[in-house]
Amino acid sequence: MHILLTGSSGSVGSAVLLHLLDLSHTVTSVDIVPLPPAISAQITPSQADKYTHHLLDLSLFSELDDLFKSHGPYDGVIHLSAIPSPLYHDPRMVHNVNVVAGYNVLKTAADHGVKRIVQASSVNAPGLSYSPEGMQRFDELPVTEEAPFRTLDPYALSKHINELQAEHLVRIDPNLRIASLRFHMVVPTYEEGILRSRWEDLFSWVSHKASADACILGLTSEGWGGAEAFNIVAPEICWEGGISPPISGHEGLEGKVGAVELVKKAWEGRVGVIHEEYWEGRPRRGLWDTEKAERMLEWKHD
Repeated sequence: MHILLTGSSGSVGSAVLLHLLDLSHTVTSVDIVPLPPAISAQITPSQADKYTHHLLDLSLFSELDDLFKSHGPYDGVIHLSAIPSPLYHDPRMVHNVNVVAGYNVLKTAADHGVKRIVQASSVNAPGLSYSPEGMQRFDELPVTEEAPFRTLDPYALSKHINELQAEHLVRIDPNLRIASLRFHMVVPTYEEGILRSRWEDLFSWVSHKASADACILGLTSEGWGGAEAFNIVAPEICWEGGISPPISGHEGLEGKVGAVELVKKAWEGRVGVIHEEYWEGRPRRGLWDTEKAERMLEWKHD
């Protein structure tokens, strides 16, 4: 396949880029900054013949049009470019960059005849990590793609809007298909995830490799259409002791505590119904239900 990949210089985008090249796809990559030297060094001479990188501001849709005209056609688009959190940025910038770039890429791809698109959404789309203290809440656990949206920060809002933009475009063109992948904390290994796991994130993660697999399957899987959101989260929680930051009264949760026990203490009063049968026989099963991705994309975490 000839694939347009945005955000290729980022942590997730660079992992996806290398995985696509390993699978012998032809890739046109786009970012506002150059590819990191450490990533460029991993591209073999034979792969370099199937790869080009372009510096491009995705807010400038005329430049996107030119790219599609000069380097297309593309069999699929993977859009990963975004400001990845509301921290350290003006909230207006986070919202505007993510929403405008998302629409420009999806709309331009559709206008140029691309029928299969993947975009990076987030488990934060319904509201999670960056909600104001005391306002995080889930009606039910495990979290499915049907969880209601309670967007309380600009990043969550931008991801919610990105998913709405996908629904809008497939409504116009029923032959268009867009997968919105709700990634959790994407890191190379479980061990790194442990170091970054926080109670506000519901103790979860996803690997670079599994995220790259989900992107490719979002393009290549068969048997579904329209605009769909998918939870892309590891099958077990990522936490082995201590709550970071500490929460008064919740000390003593050391070792490989089960997910239900952990949530009942760390998220006390913030969860409506916990379907405890979901964890029977698998006490450290993840708090996001990934059945939809496993069934429709045939995705599995590595």
